[in-house]
Amino acid sequence: MSAIARTNAGPNVSVAQASLAALSMAVAAVHFAVMGEHFAEYVAFGVFFSVVAWSQALWAVGLIVLPSRRLLLVGLVGNALVILVWLCSRTTGLPIGPEPGAPEAAAFVDVLSTILEVAIVAGTAMLVLRGGPTPSVRGFPVWLGLAGLVVVLAVLTTWSVAAGPTSGGEHGIDHGDGDAAASAGRPGFARVNLGDGGWSVEVLVDASDATD
Repeated sequence: MSAIARTNAGPNVSVAQASLAALSMAVAAVHFAVMGEHFAEYVAFGVFFSVVAWSQALWAVGLIVLPSRRLLLVGLVGNALVILVWLCSRTTGLPIGPEPGAPEAAAFVDVLSTILEVAIVAGTAMLVLRGGPTPSVRGFPVWLGLAGLVVVLAVLTTWSVAAGPTSGGEHGIDHGDGDAAASAGRPGFARVNLGDGGWSVEVLVDASDATD
């Protein structure tokens, strides 16, 4: 018997399906929120985040409206690939971008989204491997529990995005300490303003040049 039950009136939504849909919507919201800064950083990164965000949002809807074993497999593989890309970006560095091969620093927002994606992979794997149907969303306690999950996810995602910038602007360059490094005679990146037009450039300050 399939892990996802159906009735003649439509899909019989299980607790697991509803929970996975909530997780996917939450991580999609995170990716939508940081999509703009990744477009500004590198267009290919922005496109990647856009595709991931829309795919996760549509997958969540499909899991409720048109659930199927194939859709579960798509979500499992897709989220696993996103996790793999994140792990590569934080360890060996991505082969493309402004600084190819430079590992990025992990921030709370991307760690949170990765944890949610791990939960999605684990949950979809459970449904795919499960032989029998899962409990349906019935009764006030179940709805109350799901509502609580949605509230917790909404708070976490909002907090993670509002807490500060992601690591998108931290690819091995310390933007905040550039001017301090230059004034202290230490090597680093210094930002130089080019007038009132809002343009600026970053220059590498060598320690020997700073002391001459």
